[in-house]
Amino acid sequence: MDVEGTFLPMTYRPIALFSLGIWGWALNLFVLSKSGIDPVTLLQLHQADKQTPLYKPVFIISAVFSVVIMVNLWLYWYFNTPVVAMLPYISCLALLFWPGKGLYRKERIRFIRMSKRVFSLNIFAPVFFSDIIMADMLTSFSNVFGDLFVASCVLIAGQKSSYFMDNTDNLYYRDIMVPLFICLPYLIRLKQCISEFIETKEKRHILNGIKYSSALPVIILAAIQKKATIYMKETGSIPNSWHLEENTITRYWILFVFINSMYSFWWDISMDWNLIDFSTNKRNTTPSIQLRNQLYFPTICYILAMLFDFLLRITWSLKLSSHIYIRQMDASIFLLLEIFRRWVWVIFRMETEWVKKIYNTLPLDSLRLNLLDRKTSSGILSPIEEEDP
Repeated sequence: MDVEGTFLPMTYRPIALFSLGIWGWALNLFVLSKSGIDPVTLLQLHQADKQTPLYKPVFIISAVFSVVIMVNLWLYWYFNTPVVAMLPYISCLALLFWPGKGLYRKERIRFIRMSKRVFSLNIFAPVFFSDIIMADMLTSFSNVFGDLFVASCVLIAGQKSSYFMDNTDNLYYRDIMVPLFICLPYLIRLKQCISEFIETKEKRHILNGIKYSSALPVIILAAIQKKATIYMKETGSIPNSWHLEENTITRYWILFVFINSMYSFWWDISMDWNLIDFSTNKRNTTPSIQLRNQLYFPTICYILAMLFDFLLRITWSLKLSSHIYIRQMDASIFLLLEIFRRWVWVIFRMETEWVKKIYNTLPLDSLRLNLLDRKTSSGILSPIEEEDP
C-alpha cells in the first residue's frame, strides 16, 4: 500500500491511470462507431484506410502500453527497487516517439500533434473539436497530474511519497506545486475558451471559461485548508497573518464546491450536450424544462446520463480537494468513477455534434444550432490542415 491507501505504488499510479484513460477513449470510439456515429468526421481527421475503424489502433496501442506497465510493475515488486519504476515511463515514451512505421505511426504522430496544440500557450491558434475533447478528458485526470509531480519527486530524489506530502519541511511541494499541477488541465481548457472567444467573439466561450475557472478556488482552498490543519495540529491555531479562521476557510471551500458542481452540471446538460432548454411559451410565462426534439439514443439513456453526471459531478468536486482522504478504501475509486463519468460525457458530447450534422437543415430554434461548436453551412467539420491525407 502507498499513500491514501491505494493499491498501486505512487510511482505507478499516474501512468496506469493515463493508460486506463486511453482504454476509455478506445471504448468511446468503439461505442460511437457501432452506434452509427462517425468519429472520424467529428474529430476532423483524414483516414486513408477506410476499412480500418478508428478504434482498432487505439485499442492495440492501449494493450501494448498496458502490457509494458504490467511487466514493469511485476519487476518493481520482484526487485523492490525505485529505479525500475522509471522504466514504464521511458518505455511508453520510447514507443510513442518511435520513428518506425509499425505500431500505427500515423495515429501516434496524430496524438503528438494534438498534444502540442493542447499544451501550446498560443491563445491565437485555432481550437479544433478534437483538441476540446482531449482537454476536457484531461480535466478528469487533474488529480493524476498532481500524483505525477509527486511521483517525479519520488523517482528523482529517491524518497518515499510521504516525505513530500506529510513532511512539514516540504510545504512547497505539497501546498504550491501539487495544487498547481492539479490546476493545469483547467488552465488549459480556460486558454482554449479564450482562444475560441478571440476567434468567434461569442460570449458563451467566456461563460464556459468561467466554469473551468470555478474549479481553481476549490483546489486552492483545499490546499489552504490542509495547511491550516497542520498548523492547528502543531500549534493549536492558525497564523494571525492569515486573517481567517479554519471554519471560515471550510465554509468558503464548501461554497465553491457547490458553485463548481452545479455550474458544471448545468453546462454539461444544457450546453455541452445541448440536451435541455429552459423556455417559456407564448400562452404561459412560467419557465419550463424540456428535452430537445432530436435524440439519437433512447430517451431513458439521456435521463440516466443526467442523473449519473449530477451525482459524480458532486463527488469529483470533493475529490479535487487534496485534503480529503479516504483511507479505509482505495481513494482511486473516486477517480475511476470520474473516468467513467467522462466516458459517458464524451459519448453524449459527440452525439450532440452528430445530431447537428444530421439535422443541420432544421430551424435554429428547434435544435439551438447556434449554441453548438463549429457550425458550417454543410454541417460537416473541415479536416484539420496538418492531418496527413
